[in-house]
Amino acid sequence: MRLKKGTIVFSIVIAVLLVLIVFMINNILNKGTKEVIVAKKFIENLSDNNIIEEYKNNSKIDEEATLNKLANKSSQIQYSVIVGNYGVDIDKDYNVLGFSNKNLGSEFTNEVIDEKKAINLATKYVNEITNDEFKFKEVRSREEENSPCYNIVFYKCKDGYPYYKQEISAVIDKNKGKLEGYSNYPLDHIKHIKEINIDEAKAGEIAKGHFANLNFKVSALDNPMIAFVSVKDNEMVLSYVYNVKVINNDKKEEVYSICVRADSGEVINFNLDAVAIN
Repeated sequence: MRLKKGTIVFSIVIAVLLVLIVFMINNILNKGTKEVIVAKKFIENLSDNNIIEEYKNNSKIDEEATLNKLANKSSQIQYSVIVGNYGVDIDKDYNVLGFSNKNLGSEFTNEVIDEKKAINLATKYVNEITNDEFKFKEVRSREEENSPCYNIVFYKCKDGYPYYKQEISAVIDKNKGKLEGYSNYPLDHIKHIKEINIDEAKAGEIAKGHFANLNFKVSALDNPMIAFVSVKDNEMVLSYVYNVKVINNDKKEEVYSICVRADSGEVINFNLDAVAIN
């Protein structure tokens, strides 16, 4: 009787262990393929919404979907997955950070889409991809004179205010108006300081005063942008951001950026060597 009872207990233990082993193996396999599933779904959604060229989900493309864990630990990119012609970047939480067409040519033959149309298309596409707040910043051209695309850049925003350094990028094909690339990195666990106790006039005086203390004569002070500027790794504060033209000690005109906190008037991110534009 004891032998039979022991056999039953042993069988139950073995069964439980087998279930656990199957569960662990399944979990490992799912973890290894989740990035590919996320990437393929993202590209398929873009194709279904006519944002990119039609993507055909066939067995050949399925087999070509590959996974690479990046070695750069400081990067938000944890995985890079190839889906057809597209490379998709994904973070550790399986959020898509961006994508690019790996087969994009370096030259175009016929420009059908002008800049205004490209901006409108980029705005439409970004709105369909993300719920993040953003506003137009600029059109950046590639170094190649015959670039096949426009690089439309937007400020990421929060509560109507742009982030000074954080951007959303959308690459628009000049011929067909399709999206050939996109990047948008999340800002998680950030404390935002939004108090405005200093007005624009006072902030301008503070900016000029700093250059005067360095014996630099301010020749021009543009209208500032009020934006979130990073003061710590997890903290951003609303600041007046100025581009300032100054005459240096060598009597040469240079342009610098200076940020004045809107809550206290403190100058932040101010380093002549680091922020010199010219």
